[in-house]
Amino acid sequence: MAVADRPNLREQYASLIGIFGAAALAALLLVAGGGFMLARQSTIPVERSMEQMRRFMADAAHELRTPVTILRTRTELALAQPREATSDTAAFQAIEREADRLGGIVGDLLTLARADAGERKVVRASLYLDDIVSQVVASARALAERKSVALVVGSFEEAQIIGDAELVERLVLIVLDNAIKYTPEGGRVRLDVTARDGARSVIVSDSGIGIPSDQLPRIFERFYRGESARSHAEGSGLGLPIARWIADLHGARITVASDATGTRVEIAFPAA
Repeated sequence: MAVADRPNLREQYASLIGIFGAAALAALLLVAGGGFMLARQSTIPVERSMEQMRRFMADAAHELRTPVTILRTRTELALAQPREATSDTAAFQAIEREADRLGGIVGDLLTLARADAGERKVVRASLYLDDIVSQVVASARALAERKSVALVVGSFEEAQIIGDAELVERLVLIVLDNAIKYTPEGGRVRLDVTARDGARSVIVSDSGIGIPSDQLPRIFERFYRGESARSHAEGSGLGLPIARWIADLHGARITVASDATGTRVEIAFPAA
């Protein structure tokens, strides 16, 4: 009887070994597949970051090419002409303007590069928006006068927030500078500071050229400048992306509304 059962035992053992082998093979396949998927998922952000970096470098190179070309051309023309005080002064002034523009673009690129790398340390302290805006208005008034644009200060409520004073000042200055830059001569820019409904807001409204509705979703993209913006004023298209980065750091929301009569930008910070 035991002899008769031996083949059955062998068959059962063989069957069990086959089942265990198939299960082990299936487990190995699942582990390998899961590992591949995890590895793939982990490389997607890296690939996306590399693609963003390549696009950023290409855009930066494109944006820097124009001022560098102008600098070289003006310098070559100045060197080719006989020395004469009046023409030399005009050439040097033109070169200085382009050098300033180039320096501004490089500075903005460095700011965004440090922002992407997380290298900019943010100081968290109690601030008053009305004090910061007062400093910004003092800095921007000369630009407004040079363009013959009226800079009006409206509501000026005490508005306490938590944040980095230097970055918040730059954020407000970017928005105010844009408003003045794209407002024609004889126009008006108004600035308000409010503290209502749990928010602390800076509101900049102008009587400028406005932003077409189809371009509004793209104004915070790096290097983006609409047709009307390019034709009315110089710029690199980096100011508003920097403004958005600063706002995000502070948990603030930037809202832009615009039509043919002008643009209204509100920066709403959470209350301290």
